[in-house]
Amino acid sequence: MKAILKRLADFVAGIIVLPCIFLYWIFLLLFGEDRAVQWISQRSSRWGGVMGEYLRRAVLRNVLEYVGSDVVISFGTIFSHRQVRIESGVYIGAYCVIGRANIGCDTLIADGVIIPSGRYQHKFERIDIPIKEQAGKLETIHIGRDCWIGSRAVILADIGDGCVISAGATVKEVTGNYEILAGNPAKVVKRRANQ
Repeated sequence: MKAILKRLADFVAGIIVLPCIFLYWIFLLLFGEDRAVQWISQRSSRWGGVMGEYLRRAVLRNVLEYVGSDVVISFGTIFSHRQVRIESGVYIGAYCVIGRANIGCDTLIADGVIIPSGRYQHKFERIDIPIKEQAGKLETIHIGRDCWIGSRAVILADIGDGCVISAGATVKEVTGNYEILAGNPAKVVKRRANQ
């Protein structure tokens, strides 16, 4: 019965957000993909409560590359690019900022986590032109399945399956599977048991 009610709520949310999706397509034509994604992401991030979660998921399913089933995207979380895949069972806490990312199934992301589009979004080597005019390189960050990322962590590199990232850690290097990392820059402090 609970599964049927969830599907019904998803269906109703999909209908309710149709005007927002229509506005998204207008913004897309007028301002381009990134600006349109940012606009609708910021707008939907303000919807509170459980209904807000359903509405936000319905909107983002029409905007991001893929949003699986039973995904929770909490209040205040925004996306800056369309190139995001969120697999089933993912939980994303409040006030996260996510660039290009692939997030594996059953991963938990705590409040305030930042996942920019890689370490090299901005170049700054030249001093004769402003940093904002120096071409950077956008990368997609891959986060494995069944990970737990603590509050305020910054993820700048890929994370393997089953990893635990401590609160406040900054991941700058690719991790293996089932590692527990802490610190800035994040270092492996332990491996999860039974691996």
